[in-house]
Parts: sequence; structure tokens; C-alpha cells
Amino acid sequence: MSSMGDPHVAFLWQTVVHRDFDVELDEPGRRSGAALEALTADLGIPDDAEGCGPVGEWADKLSRPLTAGLPALLARLSHPDIAVRRILPVVLAYAHAPAEEVVIPALLARSESDPDAPVRLGLLFALGLHCDRPEVRDHLRRRLQGEPADALGAALGLLLPPVAETDAEVIDEALEALTLCGGEAGEALAELAWCDPEWSGLPAAYGSVDAVDSWLTPTPGLRSRWLTRMLSGLWDGRLDASAAPVLVEAADRLFQQDRDAFARHAPAVASLLEHPDPLVRRAAVNTHHLPAHRTYTEALARVLQAPAPDSRSGTGAVSGSDSLSLSDADADVFERALGVLARRGDPRCIPPIQQRIRQGTVHAGLLRATADLADHLWPHIRARLGHDLPAAEVCSLLTGTSAWRGGAPVLPQVVTGLERLSRRIDATDSPEFDVLEAASAACTFLRTWGLADEAALTTLRRLARAGDLELGLAAIRTLMGLGESSDDEVVRLLLNVLARRDRPGRVIGRRGRRFDTNACDSLGELGPRALSASPALCRLRDTATEAGELRVAAASALWKITGDASAALPVLHGYATAEGPAAAPARDALRRIERTSPSASGTKA
Repeated sequence: MSSMGDPHVAFLWQTVVHRDFDVELDEPGRRSGAALEALTADLGIPDDAEGCGPVGEWADKLSRPLTAGLPALLARLSHPDIAVRRILPVVLAYAHAPAEEVVIPALLARSESDPDAPVRLGLLFALGLHCDRPEVRDHLRRRLQGEPADALGAALGLLLPPVAETDAEVIDEALEALTLCGGEAGEALAELAWCDPEWSGLPAAYGSVDAVDSWLTPTPGLRSRWLTRMLSGLWDGRLDASAAPVLVEAADRLFQQDRDAFARHAPAVASLLEHPDPLVRRAAVNTHHLPAHRTYTEALARVLQAPAPDSRSGTGAVSGSDSLSLSDADADVFERALGVLARRGDPRCIPPIQQRIRQGTVHAGLLRATADLADHLWPHIRARLGHDLPAAEVCSLLTGTSAWRGGAPVLPQVVTGLERLSRRIDATDSPEFDVLEAASAACTFLRTWGLADEAALTTLRRLARAGDLELGLAAIRTLMGLGESSDDEVVRLLLNVLARRDRPGRVIGRRGRRFDTNACDSLGELGPRALSASPALCRLRDTATEAGELRVAAASALWKITGDASAALPVLHGYATAEGPAAAPARDALRRIERTSPSASGTKA
């Protein structure tokens, strides 16, 4: 609590920050901010008036009207400006005034007489602060039977802290009233700062449902009982489909908290996978924890057994707030269900994945998820790689299977594919990104499975010596996987890359790295095993006409190879203190030297 100008009033800033808003918020939205400014101006409070202190800008702004005193605030309950009347309950909801007998009668009376439903809802919400008073509790119970907005406000007043209801019968009535948040009562709530649509960025029904769910999150038991009612309303159409994402996420979170206590929501969400509205189906499949429940997993499997998404009737736009076509939404649901079952290693996902491989539509992410099912999919991967495929598809197949076991049988197809890709690269001065990416993926695959295969090694050595430098470097990186036995060969190949650096054509790779600095980095990675490269690297480091980036890379590589930092320092310091592309790598090299060789003098970058 924070005491305000009126000694009888304390501002409940903790409730503002932790229950209803947050500490970072400057205002829920321009509408709410403008309304609060209008109230503050009407009360004659200066802009520089002190609020509750450093607990967040919005909380501070909300506290300032209390400095005018409760009588002045209560006098505004009948203010002609509806915006002022709608922001006033938000202020009063945090005004703790136990000794002020005038407050409660004023709120009770106005919560029945105000002609504006959002104002009445807000005042009933604010009365929850005084629910320990019998007359307030009785009033809220009566209003549960009133109009939808009144019932929702009364339910919030009864159930939310600081004075939460304990009577089981009243709780049941209030939870039933909370389900009104998805209809016209939710639209009334959306007119108040607690659910400002600009702040939440969502349609009114969705935002109101989300707000109520957030209020119930600290009480999982109540949240679960409310959710049971809401999911039922979602299925039978009483609730707008736009609320589905909030409700499905709530079910998923509750199941994560306690799989036994909240397992009953899994069948309800599973049934939504067959809901007639595509937006609901899409929300129902977007879960993280419910797949651990068998009923939900079985429902996902039934999605895969349904007709192909594009074979459903009615592919035009659907009614309501969703603008997706049925086929688009069902394709999303199918793909999500397929991915979930794949990650769980469920064999029922094998046929559709095999079909996608044959059609050339499988993506790398799905393949990565199916590592446990590799034995069932490798034959189809092998058959597909036997064709002259688009580079992007080759890349997906190879990167998606990079962590699979048992890839050796696919080696002939990968080697042949790499040969095809190299011809595409050599046929142009500007190879396409996808082609270079696929060739790199093929080299990475061969590093895992091809280092004992003569055909693969022959191809890699040929590519490493001639042709495109980017592909050559990828091949050399693969040959480095042979270990120390290949050091002499690898060093010669890397020096060959450096010797060809001035030839016409590309000097920078698809991801922006220079080929010559890349070669130096690889030599440095070998450390003392690349000692035979020292003379060439010394020449590059000490030749003032060479590019600064290359001189820095050569100096850094030499330090890693010889362990002598002193020879590298002059070049590194020279570029680290200058402007240009060599400055950043020079400073990085100096920092590494400082960390590993603190005794080296003058290494501070």
C-alpha cells in the first residue's frame, strides 16, 4: 500500500502492478490514457503532482486522482463525460479506505443506477475491494442475476483478491457468470482500461476472455472450473471462435501444472480438432503439453487419417472473424499434428512423411523431428536423392537427416548430387544461394558418413583443388574430419586457396565471409599441426598492400599456430585502432590473446 494525500486512503499499487497491469506499462492504450488525463484535469490536479512513487508509470498515474480526496472522486460518479465515468472505477478499485463510510453507499447506488453498462461493470468490480462487508457481498450476489455486464462485474468482484469468495454455491454462480466474458458482457469489459483493446491488440471478445483467464491464473482450481464451462460453450457455438486460442492455451498450461488434476481438459481440446470452424481447429492443434495425454494424441492421429486437406469441400472463405480458407486451415492443422506425432516417434506419422518425401514437399524441420523413425524413411530419402532435384530440396533432405543414424547407404546418391551441384556452381560467375547451401550440406553429410568411402573422398579432393573457392573450402572442411593423418594434405589445399585469392571472380561467400580469411582461420584452427604454413602466413601478415582483413586473419592464425603473440601484435593493434572492415576482427583477436596470454604486453584492445 501507499498512503496518498488523504490519510484515510491507501493506494494498492501491488494490485495494479501484479494482478491487473504491469510495472513497465505507461498506459493500457491511448483511450484509457486520455480518459485518466481528463479525470485528473477535472479534479484540478497539476501535471507534476506526486503519485505513489517508482512502481511503474501507469500505477503512478492511477494514484494521482486520489490526492484530490474521496469526496471529490465520488462527486465525479455522475460526471457527464462517459470517458471520465469509465476510468473512475479503475481508480477506485485500488483506493483502500476502510474508515470511509461514504464510499460504499455511493458505489452501491451508482452500480445500479448508471445507464452505461461498462461503468456499472467497473463499479461492481471495484466493490470487490469491500467484499468483507455483508451489504457489499449481498449486493454483488444479487447483481449476478442481473444483465450480462452486471453479472460479469459482480463475479469479478466476488472472486478476485483481496477479498475472495469462499462459499461453494456462490463460487459456482460466479464462475457461471464469468463465462459471459465472451459475449456482450465482454464487449462492456473491453471499454474499460483493464481490457483496453489497443493495449491487448485483440478483438473485444478475445481480449476479454484473455483478461478473465489472466485474473484466474493464480487460482488454478477456479481457472479449471471456468475453463470447463468455456470449452463447452466453444464447442456448441455459444462462444465466439476467436476465444479458442486463449482457452486452448489455458488447458495446455493447466495440464503442464498438474497432469492428474487437470487431465479432464485434454478430451475437450481433442474434440475441438473436429470443430466445424477452421480457426478453432487451428487453435486446438497448437499445444505443447497436451500431446502427453493419450486421448489428445489419438485425436491428432485421426487428423492424419482424414482426407487430404485440399480434398475437403468448401475451399472458399469462411464466415465469422476467420479469413482463412478451409484448405489453408486444415493444411496447418495437418502439418502441426504431423510434427507433434513425429517428435513423439509415433509410427502413425510415417506414411504421410513418406508421401511428402516422394512428392518433394518435406521440410528439414519435420525430418529433424523424425530421427527415431529413420529406418523407415531412409529408403525413400535415397530414392528421392537419386533424381536431379532442386537445390533447396537437396538442402532440406540433407540438413534434415544430418542427425539421423544409418546414413551410409545414401552415400552414392549424395556424391552424385554433389557432383551435379558443383557443375551448376562452375557454370556461372554468380551461383545461386540455394545451390551453394545444398553443396555445403552435402559436404557436411559426407563428413559424417563419407570419410571411409573412396568415391566420396575422390570427389572431395577434386573439389578442394579446383573450381569454386567456396565449394573448395567446404570440401576441405570435410577432409579435416580425417584427423591428423590428413594434416599435410589439408594445409596444402588451404594454401592453394590462398594462392588463388587474386583470380577473377567471387572473393566473398554466400554468408559474407572472405575466402582468404576463411582459409587462414582454418589453418589457425589446426594450430601447431599447420606449422608448415607459417612462411606463407608471415608474408601475408607483413605485406602492407594486402587487404587489412587478410593481414589480420594471417596474424591471428600465426599466433594460434606458433603461440607467439608478440609477432601478431603490431598488425593487430594497427587495425584495431583504425576504421574499416579489419577493425572488428583485429579487436576480437586482441581480446582472445589477452584471455589466453595475459602476460603478453600491450594486448589491451
